[in-house]
Amino acid sequence: MYCLLQRPFERLLNCRKAHFLTTALLFCFLTNFAQISGFNINNQSHRASFPFELINNLIVVKVVINDTNELNFILDTGVKVTLLTDNTITNFDLSKCRAVNIIGAGAMNFVEAFVVNQIHFELPGITSERLSLVVLKEDYLHLQNHLGMEIHGILGYDFFNQFVVKIDYVRKMVTVYDPDTFKPKKSYTSGDIMIDHGRPYIQANIVQHNKSHVKAKLLIDTGASHSIMLETDSDSTISVPEKNVETIVGWGLGGELQGKLGRIDSLHIYGFNFSDVLCMFTSDFGMNILDKIPNRKGSIGGDILNRFSVIFDYQNNKVYFHRNSNFKKEFTSNMSGIDLIASGTNFKLFKVIHIIPDSPADQAGVKIDDIILSINGQMINEMTIQEVNGFFRSREKSKIKLIILRDQSIISTGFRLKKLI
Repeated sequence: MYCLLQRPFERLLNCRKAHFLTTALLFCFLTNFAQISGFNINNQSHRASFPFELINNLIVVKVVINDTNELNFILDTGVKVTLLTDNTITNFDLSKCRAVNIIGAGAMNFVEAFVVNQIHFELPGITSERLSLVVLKEDYLHLQNHLGMEIHGILGYDFFNQFVVKIDYVRKMVTVYDPDTFKPKKSYTSGDIMIDHGRPYIQANIVQHNKSHVKAKLLIDTGASHSIMLETDSDSTISVPEKNVETIVGWGLGGELQGKLGRIDSLHIYGFNFSDVLCMFTSDFGMNILDKIPNRKGSIGGDILNRFSVIFDYQNNKVYFHRNSNFKKEFTSNMSGIDLIASGTNFKLFKVIHIIPDSPADQAGVKIDDIILSINGQMINEMTIQEVNGFFRSREKSKIKLIILRDQSIISTGFRLKKLI
């Protein structure tokens, strides 16, 4: 499953608060699909390392498929297969490939995809000569519009199951190890995980806003950038706090996913404790998805994981954590009420796709489909979507002045940022 939450804008928010854009994008189930991966490390040291980009708390790595140009894939523990979302560069002849069914979060019907076998797949220092790839018939997800960069696919279980995988969120490096030779450092805290339907789960203890306790089976989801999400249909004791905001928690194959954003009192995992944690609450997960994963109650995502270096060892059902410099940062939310997508040439056209009701932007008259032209006197056609969102998530009471294009008219408006939750 995908949940994209905005990561702190590095230049503007270096010592300020984190910010988020909530976008749940994919939770797929395939029928009659046998995975083949065959990844190998291309040296005798039994390890390989490569850098990644961290966008909205998501890990974006460079891959090469059948000697194409470099493609951008999201490294995702929440997806069981390797998925190609954009076939325009590789241009496989899908008419000769076997069709499979995919159901996504919020979707009421299956969407069409195809299995392409015997793919040559490369990461720096790692190759597979016979990877099986699932290719969407169309780019239903439009990940690039939420991330502001080209995204071509998702790398999931078949990669994580082959190696021990370390993700260093501060150095922005992935290191893979041969499971037979890997030995964890003593400085790491170990915990047990359950691999269920190709995804890693942990047991967590949650103290809710009303001080009640919930023991929860949670997906560890590197492809979700929220802190924690709880699925209210999974447990009648999960309680949405009185103080919450109604929002779109994401966009799936079936469209918008509605939910609420609030806080839990605390989250406890493997001896690590987090207080006053932002939490998404949703019940909109589509057709029988919860029935396929017994006892699942939600997930933890990138805004928890990026506080550690994390090591996944699927073969031994282990995960290892080492806290980093992000560990004590505050859990903060959108203080403007604006959600954007990026489109146009080089993703420099920024359109409002959602406004949180009664938020500062809503009260200032910002509307869905508005095109933002400038912020605080700065033209934004040279900014990234992370930089634009950085203005909206800087400091409480900061003044924001917008120039907006609406129906061929230029409109000026403004507001002050305000904590919504």
